[in-house]
Amino acid sequence: MGKIYKQVKNLILAVLVIPAAALGQTNNFEFIQHDTGYTGSEDIVFMYGDIFNISSSAQTLTVNKVEHSAPIGWNASICVDDQCFAPFQNAVTFTLGAGDTTEFSLDAFPYGTTGSGSWTITVVDSSTMEADSAQITIDVHPVAIDDNFSAPQAFKLSNIYPNPTNAWINFDLELDNSGDYRIVLYSMDGRELMTRSYSLRSGTNLIQWGMGSLPSGNYIISATGAGLPVSRQVSVIK
Repeated sequence: MGKIYKQVKNLILAVLVIPAAALGQTNNFEFIQHDTGYTGSEDIVFMYGDIFNISSSAQTLTVNKVEHSAPIGWNASICVDDQCFAPFQNAVTFTLGAGDTTEFSLDAFPYGTTGSGSWTITVVDSSTMEADSAQITIDVHPVAIDDNFSAPQAFKLSNIYPNPTNAWINFDLELDNSGDYRIVLYSMDGRELMTRSYSLRSGTNLIQWGMGSLPSGNYIISATGAGLPVSRQVSVIK
């Protein structure tokens, strides 16, 4: 709908007797947010969009994130192209080459907490102060599963601490049964960066990982064993 609106808008401007440039209005970019609403039960929600430089020169753009509401414990990160930023970073400035396109996403991490979140994303051209906005809403709710078909959840993955970190992280695996468990560190674009396997006893198991060799950014820790995988986000800040 946003793209169709912009095409109609540009057509109207093109047929005006007074051109838009004479009024000091210059459209250097186009922001299209494809995913504006989500309803489901995922631990991680990716809301994708695209930013287009439609000018003949490089443009410096800033993405601003304004949170209107979100349950306590939720995090939401700005991601531009393949770089994601810490949840507390609400403005990101970057340069987009002439005619280039970059992928934007708001990556939200409800961590299994139900509720609704709402954000406004605004892209601003620093040279003309042209701005384009989109509203994003995420509704996370519990899913009822027929007990005849449910898989046993035999462990729990605690929150990661400290988070953000610049060195070590700690997290607990609370296990109903002893057994073999696999923990994987993923980049935000899904690349598997580190994998470790553990033979653990039932009860609470403290796991420590060194993160000092990683560049600043957001990562996903995913634990897999008996039952369904459980994931948590961790931010590295140097």
